[in-house]
Amino acid sequence: MMKRKALIAILGFAFAAIAGPSLGAGAAEPVALRIGAMPIDTAAEVYYARNMGFFKAAGLDVTLTVLNNGAAIIPAVTSGSLDVGFGSANSVIQARERGLAVRFIAPASQYNGPPSAAALMVLKDSPIRNAADLNGKIVAVDALRNLTGLSIAAWIDKGGGNSSSVQFIEMPYAQMGVALTQGRVAAAGLVEPFVTANKTDARILGDLNGAIAPKYLLAGWFATDDWLRRNSDTARRFITVMQKTARWANTHRRESAKMLADYSKIAPEVIDTMARARYDESAGVAPASVAPVIELMMKYGRLKAMDASDLVWQPGTP
Repeated sequence: MMKRKALIAILGFAFAAIAGPSLGAGAAEPVALRIGAMPIDTAAEVYYARNMGFFKAAGLDVTLTVLNNGAAIIPAVTSGSLDVGFGSANSVIQARERGLAVRFIAPASQYNGPPSAAALMVLKDSPIRNAADLNGKIVAVDALRNLTGLSIAAWIDKGGGNSSSVQFIEMPYAQMGVALTQGRVAAAGLVEPFVTANKTDARILGDLNGAIAPKYLLAGWFATDDWLRRNSDTARRFITVMQKTARWANTHRRESAKMLADYSKIAPEVIDTMARARYDESAGVAPASVAPVIELMMKYGRLKAMDASDLVWQPGTP
């Protein structure tokens, strides 16, 4: 019997030597995670995290789907085609208002002071110098109820103008510069890289992000309540990776610029001069960071009262 036990032990050690160390938590199979993002600076954290190996180190096997239209990401997440998606604060708020069970799980870009990536622009020789000069004028926005459009109304009213007298018309960002030079609009609400691209003919009249609040969430990463209930550990890993990536990206502008050029197809010389996104380094989204956008939408976007905490998932919450 003793010889038999010894033989079994020897065989066990031999198998361990051949097979290598046993699989522990660190060697477990990576968890699949499907992420939807846009090829823009504010959503670039996921590109950086993939390039730097942060997802792999956290045990996440990420499949990244790039969508040029942000409006396509929310339906993809709510239908189950994607697990986590990138969305502006106002788009996720609107989705929640429509009854879609989505919540922010991690912050992306934030506004905490100039330079701003969103600006109200007029031609360099335009006689418009202040908010009141826009009364009765035509202003181009990319969408009437998005954050840029609503912030223009706030900037005009805070500056002594009357936003209700302004005619807002929808127009793609890429067409706004031509509309300005042709005199079809008096001003346009632009975001980077279009702000920088139009500086040859136009000048900045106002900081649109600053018209909302001194600090708040511009965009973040969201998931459905159902997915979060079933995948809380995966969500925690994702939050940790985003926090790590935010810290890296905010302090490695030159390195991240090269990656951004590859993914966004923005010319490197434009990236070098444009206002870059600053990422929130918090471990999760604070309700207070979403509240200013809710208040703006309640005032200008016909949004019903909403509790900011309903838009945020925290580990340990239902």
